Amino acid sequence: MTNVDLEAADLDDDGVVGAAEFVIYKLKEMGKINQEDIRLVMEEFEALDVDQSGSLSVSDLTLAQS
Repeated sequence: MTNVDLEAADLDDDGVVGAAEFVIYKLKEMGKINQEDIRLVMEEFEALDVDQSGSLSVSDLTLAQS
């Protein structure tokens, strides 16, 4: 991995690459997923994250299903 790769993998531009960012970067690099796949998954996440906290909880799921 080069500095250029690190910058490309830093999806939230915070200067560090977390595990989730690394996995997404590597899956894209391997051709397993594309940007459209990521967009669709993020839309689903955002719909389930009812309180917009950036994480999912039982409360989010309960509210999303009601």
